[in-house]
Amino acid sequence: MKKGFTLIELLVVVLIIGILSAVALPQYTKAVEKSRATEAITLMGNLATGEKVYQMSTGNYTTDLSLLDVQLPGVTGTTNTITTKNFVFTVVKGDGTATIATAKRANNGTALAAANTYYINMRLDSDGTMSRWCSASAATNSSTVPTANLGTSAAEALCKSIANGDAKGLIK
Repeated sequence: MKKGFTLIELLVVVLIIGILSAVALPQYTKAVEKSRATEAITLMGNLATGEKVYQMSTGNYTTDLSLLDVQLPGVTGTTNTITTKNFVFTVVKGDGTATIATAKRANNGTALAAANTYYINMRLDSDGTMSRWCSASAATNSSTVPTANLGTSAAEALCKSIANGDAKGLIK
């Protein structure tokens, strides 16, 4: 009598492994993307701190990141843009009323496919109130905190995950 596994037993094992990997892979992808977004959220916090210090000394915010009293990676000379491994940061507005910054998901400065591109946005008002949110579009010079719920695109689904399930993409 031969010892070993039958073809049916092997097929059942392969099927179980396939089902488990199909369930686990999307969750793994979301977890990896959340960890990458943490980089942007942390740098946005550092940027807000530097902007608050600058605003206390001059009365205005700035778009020139080299003037801030915080260490931000990749700032050389007069610039409003930082490029990191996972994001391209841009200060869109910096004046007496607010500073607005955006971090676009990229890979070593190269944009991702449109379906996977999302933005971590920040608005820092003159009273020091900071709001951060994730969306499928970049913040503009007049952006306000979103009031509408995110849609159903792949980027917006990632934003919901990054914002811990917040329907508007607001990041605490």
